[in-house]
Amino acid sequence: MKKPVLVLGAGGHAKVLIDIIETGTEYYVEAVIGREEEPADAVLGYPVRKGDSCLPDYLKEGICSVVIGIGGYSDNKKRTETYLKCKEMGFEIVSLIHPTAVVSASAVLGGGVVLFAGVIINPEVRIGNNVIIATGSTIDHETVIEDNVLVSAGVTVGAGNTIKESALLALGAKIISRVTIGRNALVAAGAVVVSDVPDNARVFGVPARPKA
Repeated sequence: MKKPVLVLGAGGHAKVLIDIIETGTEYYVEAVIGREEEPADAVLGYPVRKGDSCLPDYLKEGICSVVIGIGGYSDNKKRTETYLKCKEMGFEIVSLIHPTAVVSASAVLGGGVVLFAGVIINPEVRIGNNVIIATGSTIDHETVIEDNVLVSAGVTVGAGNTIKESALLALGAKIISRVTIGRNALVAAGAVVVSDVPDNARVFGVPARPKA
């Protein structure tokens, strides 16, 4: 029997999550909850409730599972804030894995992890909490991805890397093996990382370097 889940967010990322939910057998969409100023009245046919003041009411009804449909192509902060708020309220942030994703049996995934279509997670990868791995990205063996990381579509991450907390790898970035991407770092779209990236750095280009 499917269980109800709340989708927090009403943009493009929420649409992807709804699609994954609808292809699965574990959950159904109970409600989509957007911002107070959310312009959308519906997402993929689901009406949007505006504002999160209704969340305690769902908890009282026993609906305690949420997915965070907030992306962050340039900043992870809002998604992380939402994750922490929901945890504090007592919600379970569930993980969603698209049926076309390939996940090694030896990989370890935290809570609230979302794997989009075509993702490949190779052996002994470790993924923390509240991590997004978007469409067609590959994570090679023994890589560690810490909490609140966003890996955008088409990213290639080599073997034995460490991607630290809240880092953002933008569309199509490539990370060679055995490097570290620092906490809160941004790797720009299409960049090729060939050496360690410090905490809070923003790197661009081939090879990736800090922007002048």
